Formats: sequence, C-alpha cells, structure tokens
Amino acid sequence: MVSIPLPPESTFSRTIFKLVRPHIPRERWPMDSIRVLFEPAGDGLWLEAKFEGLPTAYAALAAQLVREARVDLVLQSPAAWQAAAVARTKRWRDVALFGFVPLLFAIPLMASLNDAAMRFALLLCCVDVVALVLLQGVLAKRRAAMAAARFIANIPAPGLKIHLGSRPEPRGNNTMPEV
Repeated sequence: MVSIPLPPESTFSRTIFKLVRPHIPRERWPMDSIRVLFEPAGDGLWLEAKFEGLPTAYAALAAQLVREARVDLVLQSPAAWQAAAVARTKRWRDVALFGFVPLLFAIPLMASLNDAAMRFALLLCCVDVVALVLLQGVLAKRRAAMAAARFIANIPAPGLKIHLGSRPEPRGNNTMPEV
C-alpha cells in the first residue's frame, strides 16, 4: 500500500534534502522536486530508497546515503510505527529463542536431582517453544505489514520555494469590489 506522497514541505522531505544535497552537484538536480519511493528494509532499522529524476550514479549515491543514515531516518518516517513494532517483536522472539537452549539442557540436569524438577524444566521448555512459535508468527505478520508501509516523498530541489507555514493575509484596505 503506497500512501499519499509527502510534500516537499514535510519535515521528512527536508531531512532527506539536507542529507543528500551536499553530495550531489546543483546542476545534476532537476528543476522540480524529486519523487522518491521509500521502503523499510531488514528489521526496520534502515530505509531503502529509489530516487526518480536523478542520474543513475547520483541516484545510487543518494540511496546509499539514506541507507547509511539508518535508524535516524526511520524514526522520522511515516513507517516508524511499523518498524518499532517489528523491533519489539523481534526482541521478544530473541528472548524466547535464547531461553530455549538452556531450558532444553536443564531437563536432563534436573532429572538427576528430582523427578518433579525434571517435569518443571520440561514444562518451562514446552512453554518456551510455544512462545517461540507464536512470536515467530507475530513477527512474520508485522514484517509483512512493515513491507506494505512503503511511501513516496517529494524531495525539494535546490532553489525550489516551499511554504513552511500558512501565510498571513495581507493587511490593507479590504474594500468590497464594485459590482
């Protein structure tokens, strides 16, 4: 699902412009704003960008700069909520994953102590496996939602005038036009 394009006046578009502008010569920029498709990639820790309107080499350079900005840009993007949900779910899945191996090896160790201790370790291991399977399913669902959260932003070109706020009405004689 691609949402409504972000205008050049948006904070995110201006941040991308400030990031990319020093690396691309002014004569390589188009006269109008640049249309860019952004997709959260990986585990939501960076953005993949496809710049339209720039020469191929400069578009690749700009995409690399966006990728290297990593989490700083993801937090400012419209896909920040989905990326944060993936990161949280991945963290809990990792907790269940790293708890599985010690619990698995605890079963035979607890058997030497007591039969009840072995059953308790087995129960904990089974609960951990169920949690691991459930969290992996939730993670797959949230990654799919994050992949669908791609968006388009119009990046202003150097010299393009943008409106950052509402303009006040000019003060003067507001006379009624003659009919």
